[in-house]
Amino acid sequence: MKNIMKEKNKLTTREELRSFFETGDYPTENQFAELINSYAHLNEFNFGLSIRPSGHTSSKYYDFYKADNVMNSGAGHKIIENSSGNIPAKIDGYSHILSRTVYYKCLDIKLIGEIDIEKHKPKIIIERYKQRKKMPSGALKPAGFYQEKMSDAALWNRKSEYVIEANETVIDIDPIHYFRPAANFKEFLPSGSISRPGSFKYSKYRKPFTVIQVILEININGTAYRSRPVGMKIILGSSGENDAVNFAFN
Repeated sequence: MKNIMKEKNKLTTREELRSFFETGDYPTENQFAELINSYAHLNEFNFGLSIRPSGHTSSKYYDFYKADNVMNSGAGHKIIENSSGNIPAKIDGYSHILSRTVYYKCLDIKLIGEIDIEKHKPKIIIERYKQRKKMPSGALKPAGFYQEKMSDAALWNRKSEYVIEANETVIDIDPIHYFRPAANFKEFLPSGSISRPGSFKYSKYRKPFTVIQVILEININGTAYRSRPVGMKIILGSSGENDAVNFAFN
């Protein structure tokens, strides 16, 4: 019988697993465990997310800026958290256009399935809907949902993934950062969108909205698996102070 020492977290190959059960071998308890743990149980693939807006309304005060030269700025706008009554900071290359309190909902997240937090290391992945775009190479990137690189998301004070530490939790995605500001709160547009008359307006109240989808990612034996996405709209509140940024699910 072969005595094969394994590095921690290193996957066992099929050939090594077979070697535990060759004629005349007496597999040990650890080797049986290694065989079982090398494969995913069907129950582990029956997983997903339950999401709803939180009952509690949060609020933050923000200063909104627009780049003086959008094409050469690298970031066409900035949204910076501040405290009410403070003078907005001066930022080279940007003009302050608005300051106000924004009320918004967080997301109540519940994991579905037999998910072990320590074993499966769950993450929430956020993909933004992006319009068709011509790349510097000349290639046309089709419209669709894409996960931002962490560094790109950070440029806009967003996050594209969240580590989950409990089967039920609340996530604050700071939803105002998914919008491009204007001097009039009602005229905000999805961040990165092309301005088209009448586009990205929700319901008869014509509230601006942006579209994302949320995915649960878990790790099984070193391989990442993702759930079906949960699609939703982030809907901007009206100009009223108490109309919170909220979510509508597809």
